[in-house]
Amino acid sequence: MRHLRMTIGFAAVVCACAVFSAPAFAKEFTASRAPNPCSEAEPCKTKGKGIGSIDEARPEYTQQFKFGSFTIECKTAASKATVPAEGAITWATSSTFATEVKFGGCKTLAKFGSFTGAIGTKFNGGAPVKFVYHINGFVEEGSGETETEVEVGGAASSFKIGQKICTISWPAQTVPIGAIKNPEGEFTAAVYSNNSVPVKISNKFPSGLKETLVIANVFKAMTWEYEEGQCVGEGGFEEEAPKTEARNGTFKGTFEEEVLGGNLGFKE
Repeated sequence: MRHLRMTIGFAAVVCACAVFSAPAFAKEFTASRAPNPCSEAEPCKTKGKGIGSIDEARPEYTQQFKFGSFTIECKTAASKATVPAEGAITWATSSTFATEVKFGGCKTLAKFGSFTGAIGTKFNGGAPVKFVYHINGFVEEGSGETETEVEVGGAASSFKIGQKICTISWPAQTVPIGAIKNPEGEFTAAVYSNNSVPVKISNKFPSGLKETLVIANVFKAMTWEYEEGQCVGEGGFEEEAPKTEARNGTFKGTFEEEVLGGNLGFKE
């Protein structure tokens, strides 16, 4: 099985972030909770969900991945962070926001002439994938704990299509990859906005509104590889797919994130 060697690895990410000073952006993520603010002693737990639709023909699907010949659509994206290592918030303002996401209800589209069917697809063996969002629009993603704004778990995430059709893997990576060399630039892999949700007036929400963070993800040029199954010539299939690895994967979908019992937002 061939492996695509990433020219810039995790160590380079850390190095690049150490060389450049923190960007002087006016933008920042904001978090608040009353009466106890988010802190190291009392982190603010977060949770989120996929919202919207990525396909008019299938409005129940909120997330879409494309890796080579395969288009994978998922109905749900459920995120959470209960401790700081997962992304639970210890700050009032920050240039980064982290969370762990599980994708569910996933299907791989299969075309049979004019008919489009769907093949059951499982995400990452039930484990979440880490997303670390930077205020200037680039994203680091991988598996495992995130202990600082430049650390991303090194394990690959994967989709398993059917029983033996294909397992698609993608490594921890930065999107877009240009952000590794220029972390002070402006990027559009993630676009942030706020949503005000009506809630019962209380000491926590005296205005009767709760602020949530909306993240529109548009990842391009993701690194991926077909790992096993019929797509690499296994299971009685002599020919593998014409291309089994590349850096042209895409992901699009929108998350809505909240602080439990508090507010989470984006300030320009």
